[in-house]
Amino acid sequence: MNVLVYSGEGTSRTSLAHTVRTLRAFFRQHYDVMKIDAQGLITEPWEESTALLVIPGGRDLPYCNDLNGAANDKIRAYVEAGGRFWGVCAGAYYASDRVVFEVGTPLEVQGSRELKFFGGECRGVVYPGFVYDSEQGANAVQVQLNGHVFAGDRLGFEETKVYFNGGGCFVDADKYPGTEVLAWYSNQDASGQSGDAKKAAMIACQVGRGIALLTGVHPEYDAAHLDAANPEYGPQPNVVATLLERDQERVLLLKSLLTRLGLKVTQPSAALAAADSAGQESGHSALPPGAIQGVPDYTPLYLASIHPSYTHELDYSLKGLATEQGLIKEANDTLQLISSPQHPIPRHTSTLSESTQGESEEKVIQNLVLCPEGTPPAATTPHFSLSDYFQHLQKLRQEHPHYGPSLKFGNSLLYGEVLSSTQTLLEKNFTLCQRLPDGFVCNATTQVAGRGRGRNSWISAPGCLMFSMVLRHPVQARHASAVFVQYLVALAVVESVCTLPGYEDLPLRLKWPNDIYAEAPLEEGLAPQPGVPPKFVKMGGVLVNSNFSGAEFLLVAGCGVNTTNPNPTTSLNHLIRYHNKVTGKTLGLFSQETLLAHIMVKLEQMYNVFLHGNGTGFAQLEQIYYKRWLHSDALVTLTTMTPHTKVRVKGITLDYGLLRTVAVDEQGREIPGKEFRLQPDGNSFDMLKGLISVKM
Repeated sequence: MNVLVYSGEGTSRTSLAHTVRTLRAFFRQHYDVMKIDAQGLITEPWEESTALLVIPGGRDLPYCNDLNGAANDKIRAYVEAGGRFWGVCAGAYYASDRVVFEVGTPLEVQGSRELKFFGGECRGVVYPGFVYDSEQGANAVQVQLNGHVFAGDRLGFEETKVYFNGGGCFVDADKYPGTEVLAWYSNQDASGQSGDAKKAAMIACQVGRGIALLTGVHPEYDAAHLDAANPEYGPQPNVVATLLERDQERVLLLKSLLTRLGLKVTQPSAALAAADSAGQESGHSALPPGAIQGVPDYTPLYLASIHPSYTHELDYSLKGLATEQGLIKEANDTLQLISSPQHPIPRHTSTLSESTQGESEEKVIQNLVLCPEGTPPAATTPHFSLSDYFQHLQKLRQEHPHYGPSLKFGNSLLYGEVLSSTQTLLEKNFTLCQRLPDGFVCNATTQVAGRGRGRNSWISAPGCLMFSMVLRHPVQARHASAVFVQYLVALAVVESVCTLPGYEDLPLRLKWPNDIYAEAPLEEGLAPQPGVPPKFVKMGGVLVNSNFSGAEFLLVAGCGVNTTNPNPTTSLNHLIRYHNKVTGKTLGLFSQETLLAHIMVKLEQMYNVFLHGNGTGFAQLEQIYYKRWLHSDALVTLTTMTPHTKVRVKGITLDYGLLRTVAVDEQGREIPGKEFRLQPDGNSFDMLKGLISVKM
């Protein structure tokens, strides 16, 4: 399941960054946190796979301009059907029946709104001084919690302080049916003077079968990521220092709010314990500027090979890119070469830079440790054994009918316990990628900015095998179009498991164009219902990026397969355990190392058939692919056409890998001569709803 954060016009870049970072920290083991814009909300079939939709702080009027109409209709229907919504500051104004903002000033905004999750008026600003795109109006405001609501949570405090900048209050919130006040602004104005009426700062609204959380304050703001030296925060003790003192309470409060929405939340106890321990000397949280609780720091990258000679060759090649200080300064990343694991590994300070989308991103020099004499010590890579991986790879190759020195997929591997994205590291650093050999692999235990199709990005939790591979595909191989590589990688994942003795009946499937699905294991005590089709859930996905280099395509094929962690959907090992329970078998589980080795061997075998077989390319693997995919003769609706057209899926074209469909009439009969072919990179296929829409 996904948590979607709106990133369209009007969103504050700062608020968006805090929202995404914080939610990734809280949801890292359970949900993928991704951004979505207005076009995505309108055209994408996002509702079925979304656990929470968030509209962060920013400007309310651009939200109206882009979301009024079709997008709001979808959002409203999603929540009424049981969905969850969180509106923060401007997002809370926007989700109310009426906005009254800064009346009598140049910033005045008044008017009704479409969503109307809160049936009353959101009025602001509560504390004066607000200036757009500025911290001048920022404040550490005190909020009084509703003791009746939070009594069972045992938070240990009845009031706390959180970040505020331009938020509103929910007028007479306690008088509206289905609305519950979660917290009030404390009875003080900005100067500390007591006021009269209690102003609701956070509310929860029942909307059909769903719920909307609206907050005029920003409990998602992590004070450790604010610049305490900014003079707009005022003299010491300033806003940031005050927030840092109460940050542990903020984390507990936010956990309680998210849990109240019915979401699964990673326990913040470890982060709080670390903050307690380190903060005893400093008097506040010891998190460095830019750190986010629950989001780990980057770790060193270790480069090793199945034979030391391969690492020596890479050592020579990479040093040709480095400065005298051993720095490889690339388009997206800077890498510090370290000659061996025995050399000291420097600590680098992160910096903030603006991404191409205008968002703040952390940049840090990454240490790349060469292992010329073998693999790194096991203690340095506790979550992935490079030694075990190469041993499995060697063993599986010896069983290969064409075993020999020509096999190369996975020969060299770059591993990092925590990095931004294996796909970004290879694909966005083109000069570096050009120096890497065919079949070079980069993998990680945790990605803090994993990449999917389109603009999707997320934080990946341990338990998912995540890797990207360099593939040099010849341009002259016209019989073997590069577009089929994404199909081959996904098929190799399924075939590497389901062709093993005893594993043939594992319900792993392929969803066009590049997803790996599994039949969801039934919950304890439930049995299959006659006539009810099984539920399929996503277990993995593939992304292939292409650059042109000389006479070849320089492809970076990325893949993620949930191997051991049953969240947020299911995992390979969970599937095997369930299969063993149902069938009485005792099939062994997979480690990250064994699964990667199996995939490398199977993928190389299939790729060689595809490229060097009888000259017919994917036709040699077509029937194996159809055996595994979910869509044979499936009826779907093309929402890319006006009017929408119902079609039957017939297969994949063997020239360019397009999805081949044929129009059908109301009785499901095919209409001769009315065929539609769809590009895998241009369309989104929602199998659960039977829709194909334009991928924006």
